[in-house]
Amino acid sequence: MKLSRSFIATIATCAIALTACGTSDASDTSSPSTEAPTTTVEISSDVPSSTVAPTTTVAPDPYVSPGWLAAENALPGTDAWRITKKVPGAKPVTAEGSIEGYADTTSAQPGDIVTLFVATAAPTWHVEAYRMGWYAGMQGRLIWTSGETPSTWQLDMSTDGDTKMSRALWAPSLTFTIDNAWPAGSYLLKLVSSTSEAHYVPLTIRRDSTSASLVVVSAVTTWQAYNPWGGCTLYQCFVGNPRSRATVVSFDRPYAASYNWGSADFLTHELPLISLIEELGIDTAYVTDIDLHSSALDGDGSTNPVLLNRTALLTTAHDEYYSTPMRASLERARDAGINLAFFGANAVYRHIRLEPNDESLPFRQLVNYRTADDDPMTAQDPLQSTVQWRNDPINKPESALIGIQYFAAGVKTAMKLVNTDNWVFAGVDLSRGTSLKNLVAIEADGLGHSNQEPENLEVLASSPVTYKKVRYNHAMTYYSADSGAGVFATGTIGWINALDTTAWGDEKVSLVVRGITTNVLQAFATGPAGVAHPSVSNASRYRTSVQPVNED
Repeated sequence: MKLSRSFIATIATCAIALTACGTSDASDTSSPSTEAPTTTVEISSDVPSSTVAPTTTVAPDPYVSPGWLAAENALPGTDAWRITKKVPGAKPVTAEGSIEGYADTTSAQPGDIVTLFVATAAPTWHVEAYRMGWYAGMQGRLIWTSGETPSTWQLDMSTDGDTKMSRALWAPSLTFTIDNAWPAGSYLLKLVSSTSEAHYVPLTIRRDSTSASLVVVSAVTTWQAYNPWGGCTLYQCFVGNPRSRATVVSFDRPYAASYNWGSADFLTHELPLISLIEELGIDTAYVTDIDLHSSALDGDGSTNPVLLNRTALLTTAHDEYYSTPMRASLERARDAGINLAFFGANAVYRHIRLEPNDESLPFRQLVNYRTADDDPMTAQDPLQSTVQWRNDPINKPESALIGIQYFAAGVKTAMKLVNTDNWVFAGVDLSRGTSLKNLVAIEADGLGHSNQEPENLEVLASSPVTYKKVRYNHAMTYYSADSGAGVFATGTIGWINALDTTAWGDEKVSLVVRGITTNVLQAFATGPAGVAHPSVSNASRYRTSVQPVNED
């Protein structure tokens, strides 16, 4: 059945009202631990009420007090957030009853209104909002459930012939407001059709006032680069010419069902780290890398609200696509004494620009041409050319920030630990020369040129890797910056995957990875780690087998 635009608009209006058109049952079924702000009018008995200005009393923010995250994770959890069906193939989801959708933002703050765009062939659908964490191993808590919403199967899509950018041209389906019942965190919005099909929409709830030592950055720009919805990623097209690729991708589209039911890389590359942090009870704030971009644009960036009162910034397993403001946020953090942890590989590798969509909503389009000659911006502003960060005309290798740089994809080999007297190994059951089977996995980093890395770079693991018939060396490193900040990098995307003991399947490796990660998290949460743990340069000892990076 094809629905008219006027009917779609009626659905959107009903959704905005929430209490209209039969949706008054949209309620929080999870009994959240906090109440929305309340207003109380106080009247003095000594003065006529007509002359007294009302005073407003707002409930205190429960998340500004230390220990809020441990209290949050003590609440009952659920595993109902899981979609247990096998992830489908790359073809578009068009089966009867299937569902998919996206939000108009990657993160939201209290008071923000979030709009969902949903398509399904089922009669109705609803949203279940789960905050993801530890929760005694259940990893999710139901925060809010919408009422049942009438459906429409929206198929309209635009594809730009030059950039290959695909965009969903859908009408709004539902809006909701972020209130005090939504703690800071990484969320999965589970869209559930009345025929029991489901799809995820990731959403980060950002609260800059939250008491937190750590801040976790969700790598949504990298997710979007790999998102095949509409036919093309920044790597290849799955329709038409398979040798072509998009040069611009849009956030105005779902993450494909084939991309982990719309959760992108969250479940494998981020959730295991978040679960460990919350199991440890370390107060943490959550942002996306788009928040790194937007917050760096305020003033001179010296008082970035994302970083205010934080001791460490953590990036996740695959955090590849970085704009100039995003990288500036990390550099300013390090130079202000804020620790950095790169729990992955291939970070800060490709330079991007973020642009508004046709409706002028900012940061909804991601630009990456790969080469300076192809990018029309190069002639106008060479430093905004979307090349690899290390290449002309930018010439800022990621190793200058991280300590190591990307060299290989599609690898799987053991990680050999060295220098095991270093503080990151304290209390972990291992010895010098310990090998951790298959831990250098998916993508890997290693040492670059000595003049492009910190002088006091300390190597913690050094492992030979054969890639395209060339021998390289993976490296895990740590260095202390002049500001006192500590910078730790694992050099492997497999690191966060290995935090999940069940999924990784090798308890010995997982226990070592969890022990090292715990040491880093706890040290980084207490303040500038480089003051307590200054690095000792040893990189020259492990540079002999490093070959020139093979760039595709």
